[in-house]
Amino acid sequence: MENNNTLCIEDIMEDIRREIKEKNLTSDMLSFEDVPYRRAEDMGSEDGSSDAEAEISLRYINSHYAVEPYKQLSGNPIAVFVKKIIRKLTKFYVEPVVFEQNEFNGHAVKVINSMKKSEDGSDECSGKIDELLKRIELLELKQKSQSIQLEALKKENRRLRESAGRQERS
Repeated sequence: MENNNTLCIEDIMEDIRREIKEKNLTSDMLSFEDVPYRRAEDMGSEDGSSDAEAEISLRYINSHYAVEPYKQLSGNPIAVFVKKIIRKLTKFYVEPVVFEQNEFNGHAVKVINSMKKSEDGSDECSGKIDELLKRIELLELKQKSQSIQLEALKKENRRLRESAGRQERS
């Protein structure tokens, strides 16, 4: 390496190459396909969730929105004792953050539930809207029909006045 503050990439690469030769590693031993990860198609529908998955998630967040500040301690009695001491020393810092997070989670769950209810109620509203649209269409047709009848009556009224005017003149 050149100095203590600067990293020399060539030296690092040389160390890596030497380690690969010492361990007899080859490039066919591991590929990116071997690394486990969740693909988008494994996660559900194209938009990221189906209705069934959303319902499962909604039930989960309704029952698990509260975060516990501490987990159950087990294992070596000395380690448990030390962890309890650490808990008591950090309690003033951890608990307010957890309680604030729980309050936020509770409000977020309420909003999500109300959105779900309004989405469920939107089917009723869309039915009422369709009914009102049909009624408006029917009223518009009636209005058009009455306008046509009115025009016909106006024409007939003009003809009658003209004929009455002719009879008076004669």
